[in-house]
Amino acid sequence: ILGCTQPTQKPTQTPIPSTQIPKEVKIGVLVPKTGKFSNAGVFMENAAKLAEKHIKELGIAENYDIKLVFADCGDNPDTAKAAFLDLASQGVVAVVGAYTSPQAVACADAANQTKVVYIASVASTRQLEQKVEEGNKYVFRNAYNTTYWGVLAAEFLEISGADAYYFQGYDPLKTFNQGMLNAIKQKVNLTLKGEEYYNPKVNPKDVENSAAKAANIVGERDVMIIGDPGPLSVKFLKEYRQNGGEGIVYSVGGTLALPQILVSINESNYTAFQAAVLRETEKTEYTSKYFNDYETVYGEEANNYAGVLTYDAILILVQALEKSGDENLIETLEENEFIGACGVYKFNELHQAEWGSAKLKGVIGEWVGKVEVVYPKEYKTSEVIWK
Repeated sequence: ILGCTQPTQKPTQTPIPSTQIPKEVKIGVLVPKTGKFSNAGVFMENAAKLAEKHIKELGIAENYDIKLVFADCGDNPDTAKAAFLDLASQGVVAVVGAYTSPQAVACADAANQTKVVYIASVASTRQLEQKVEEGNKYVFRNAYNTTYWGVLAAEFLEISGADAYYFQGYDPLKTFNQGMLNAIKQKVNLTLKGEEYYNPKVNPKDVENSAAKAANIVGERDVMIIGDPGPLSVKFLKEYRQNGGEGIVYSVGGTLALPQILVSINESNYTAFQAAVLRETEKTEYTSKYFNDYETVYGEEANNYAGVLTYDAILILVQALEKSGDENLIETLEENEFIGACGVYKFNELHQAEWGSAKLKGVIGEWVGKVEVVYPKEYKTSEVIWK
């Protein structure tokens, strides 16, 4: 009709689906980038970055955008605590890592101070469990405690049928070594032929001298236990064999459990070693993923203790976040099971992962030109071989 205007019709709008944007959450990672344990720091950082990659690839965190924040914990407690406090100031929801027991204890105190959850992924000291007993609810450990290190070594002494044993420790890790040795003594009734601790900072020839001394004491049916997870253990092993050292050398692992190191040593230097997991032990869906992708990304075989346990600590945290959010992290960690490359984790009342349970066991391998698994029995490929 002339003079009248038609009402303007609004275009039909297509409804926009409501998509929840994942919440960004930061996890702190303490690695020894500097100091005497920096070689382990490389493995730990690489493994942590691989965990971050897998979290995205496998959709482990659907509700969270996980960002790792790294800090150098050095090789002493003060540096580690300062690094923890710095991470806490950056708003991380939790922190994993650090290397030595004194560092982890300092981090436990920092966790209580800042109310930030801390998962110790390497250190073994009983003091962490004591902190929980005393009311520090922020501390967890997915690594072995000192007792379990001794339990594994004692297990090897038993399945090998050894006559006696000798303990060679590393002075900077003496607290850990002595705790492990005490656990061994409680489990086996065998003669301890000697207990020594080398320290090249005091004497540059200390490793060579210790190896020569042990070679004169250890018999052909004895086990020589090396409590040093670092690169000096390789030097000790070679010196020990060159001095006529007999029996089986059992290592706490670390450097002497790395496939590239084992391949590089002469077969006459054969050794047994512990690991949290091996490529040969397919424990969960993450086991082969960890080993295969680590080699693809970094061009070398994956670390099977400090590295993989740092990887697992991050996966544990992310699974806990997915279950019930960052507000109930402690309760979620206390009440649930979590899958990692090493097995299925459950924390006990002292927030210690239940190593030795049916779903979570350490592994003992023996290098005889290739890796043979001698423990646990469900993954065993060989009996202990004496040469």
